[in-house]
Amino acid sequence: MKNSYNWIAKEIASLDPYRDYERIWQLMTCYYFGDFMMNFLYTNQFPYYIMTPHVATAVSRNGTGKLMKQKDKREADTASHFWSWFEYGPSHPITQESIKRVNAAHAGVAKRVGPGLYTHDYDYTYTLCMLAADYHRLRVRCGLKGYTENEKIAAHLFWQEITKLFRREGEQPATEFDQLITDFPDNWDGMLAYLENHEAKDWPYTEDGAICAEALLQQFEQRWFPTPFRFIGRNLMLALIGEPPHRVHKLPYPNALVTKLMEFTFSIVMFTKEKILPDPKITTPEKHRRALQPIAT
Repeated sequence: MKNSYNWIAKEIASLDPYRDYERIWQLMTCYYFGDFMMNFLYTNQFPYYIMTPHVATAVSRNGTGKLMKQKDKREADTASHFWSWFEYGPSHPITQESIKRVNAAHAGVAKRVGPGLYTHDYDYTYTLCMLAADYHRLRVRCGLKGYTENEKIAAHLFWQEITKLFRREGEQPATEFDQLITDFPDNWDGMLAYLENHEAKDWPYTEDGAICAEALLQQFEQRWFPTPFRFIGRNLMLALIGEPPHRVHKLPYPNALVTKLMEFTFSIVMFTKEKILPDPKITTPEKHRRALQPIAT
């Protein structure tokens, strides 16, 4: 099937999402997304995660967190985990070991900053629902088609299984990271409803959240845009981040014309990539591995 010009959508349509959800998610992400797109989605979604004050505190750590001090490394570390999960899926030992390291990192933050930061199911569930469904929402906002029915089913099952690998902090005074996440929604529509309910809450503005959001914008624009054009990267991101982070972190909006231009540009790029250009034959993680191989002499 890979000999077909646009083979990815055809393969997704041919698979059983209840059985092949790991392969479908891999097709949806590892072939279509490159390093720029991974960084884009990291920057676009992270401001949502830090709307809750305690999550912003855990990430900021009074301005000393890696997000501020080592911006590119923070993004690269997160992307490395995501590429592993996307490529191998929740059933694979590589993904399971990766999430064990994330759990251990959270436990380390709790020891340094203070207990109680990771006790809420909803922080985990919201984040995992975002990873499953927010790219669909972004596509729809920009006038593109959202996920197909196969993709929706596969996205839900993939992230439902990923959720089972995470552990949260126990309630006080038992603070071991041994608690399962138990409120992941039962289906795709439930994930969308969960996102909407979380985002409708009146989360307060915090300085930690605002400085984290600014650090994310700086990392994206500085990595991908030369100095005279960094305003383009910033406006692109501010235009495509949804309303809830703008409200909570008091992020400025570009004017309406710039917003429409950025949405149109995003839609044209993605339409061209998915419908006009030939589909890639290898994944981005495989490209990374090949780049690291020594050149034969």
